Amino acid sequence: MNQIMGSSYLVVQGLLKPTELDFIDRILDAANFEDGAGTASAAAKSVKQNLQLPKQGSAERQQIGAVVLHAIHESPLIHAALMPKMILPPLVSKYEPGMHYGHHVDSPIMSDEGGTIRTDVGMTLFLSHPESYEGGELEVFTQTGPQRFKLRKGDAIIYPTTAIHGVLPVTQGTRLAAVTWMQCAVRDAQQREILFQLKSAQSMVEMRDKQAPESLALLQVYSNLVRMWAEI
Repeated sequence: MNQIMGSSYLVVQGLLKPTELDFIDRILDAANFEDGAGTASAAAKSVKQNLQLPKQGSAERQQIGAVVLHAIHESPLIHAALMPKMILPPLVSKYEPGMHYGHHVDSPIMSDEGGTIRTDVGMTLFLSHPESYEGGELEVFTQTGPQRFKLRKGDAIIYPTTAIHGVLPVTQGTRLAAVTWMQCAVRDAQQREILFQLKSAQSMVEMRDKQAPESLALLQVYSNLVRMWAEI
């Protein structure tokens, strides 16, 4: 079951289908990786120790990115909870034993061939079975303390870029993941949560009775709040 945790933490189970994961596995088997520090901000370069598909000129990255972006665009949950306006092409990373990404904060503005965005949320999509490697948890510092995520292959965690986070050292095996960032149509995380809860309530009422006047009233409030808060 997909989970919402607080105002911005979203676990999306099964974002990628088994056929999509098999396709990505075949691509990664023949892919060449390079030092991942080249894509880190100045503050993060010293704590980033991993490998990545090249940011420029990598057909493998483009193919994997197309699959991941398609899955995001096709996810009703992501659109209802986050209302993404712009999404950067994903980076594909590999962590081998001894590699990690120390605690850091993502850059507030990022650019790629997909354009320049304000990074409201980040997404880590796990591309390795959790039992195939040891360590390598994504650690995010939330208001209630550090949370560690090591999800199933094909699952994703979306988190606010305002949070300090990092990848703990891999001690055995290989950790593969795709990471991307989104700019949301509604900037404020609490406003996004209100909209998501309101739309969920409206959908539940509509499922019970498509003609219910309460459904139309909730939809009216939801739509008017989107008009008030969205940045287009």
